[in-house]
Amino acid sequence: MSNTTTRIIVSLIAAPIIIGLVILGGWWFWAFAQALAILALKELYDLGKHTSASPQRITGYVGSFAVGYYFMIADTAPQGLVSLMFPALMLLFVLAVLIIELLRNKPHPLWNAATTVFGVLYVGAFLTSLIGLRMTFSGRTLEMPVVAQFLSGLSPTERLATGDKWGAWLVFATFIGIWTCDSLAFFAGKAFGKHKLFPRVSPNKSWEGAVVGFLASSAAFVALAHYLLPFLPPVHAALIGALVGIIGQFGDLVESLFKRDAGVKDSSNIIPGHGGVYDRFDAAMFVAPLVYVYVNLFLLFSR
Repeated sequence: MSNTTTRIIVSLIAAPIIIGLVILGGWWFWAFAQALAILALKELYDLGKHTSASPQRITGYVGSFAVGYYFMIADTAPQGLVSLMFPALMLLFVLAVLIIELLRNKPHPLWNAATTVFGVLYVGAFLTSLIGLRMTFSGRTLEMPVVAQFLSGLSPTERLATGDKWGAWLVFATFIGIWTCDSLAFFAGKAFGKHKLFPRVSPNKSWEGAVVGFLASSAAFVALAHYLLPFLPPVHAALIGALVGIIGQFGDLVESLFKRDAGVKDSSNIIPGHGGVYDRFDAAMFVAPLVYVYVNLFLLFSR
């Protein structure tokens, strides 16, 4: 069986599972995103081993788990607690890493501590921000003027159900934008790519493919937002779509940079035909936190 056939079969199996978990939301999606983050973090730490780092794996996994829990409760916890929780978590985590590194007596302590902390900030926080994205409309955001106007006349239960639906659509639109960009950039690059995008890092990517991927991703997000996210004006949907189409490709290039430095082709072989979790969700790591921040700033400052 060819690698392409394996990729297609695995995608056809995985897609309904991911769709189901996004729709279920709540603790189901939380567990899914946490599992992705832990697996991707393990793969990043494995890359670190190839560069002589010895990251604190258990400490990193606990830190990533804590950040994922923060995103789960951020929209429903008291405002004062939320504003302090993330910096407090990061402070305690960094202190713990430094003290543990002092006691480990391993070579390259600076590189070990840096890799541990970087992994949690990059993989853990970036990837578990998908939880925050899914939970965006689960609490106080439903009272914000730009959202409340679409919920007037609904009962509290109906308001929560509508908010939960919007959170699912927001995750879907983000994923579909990323996957559209990835797929069409690949096929366009194969068909008529002539100008190398970043040959030092990823010699197979072309400017032609990148532009087609960006345009397709932006169009996909705008179209989905128009039908599924009525609170989001077209100009903001277009800006988010542009972020997805541009920044997602940077996520892929950054992972290629790290793999090239480590001297490996894939971050792991856990997903047949696709490589590792990090390989599959490298763009989502860059895109999800930006969409999360953009949407929350839009809700906060729009009237």
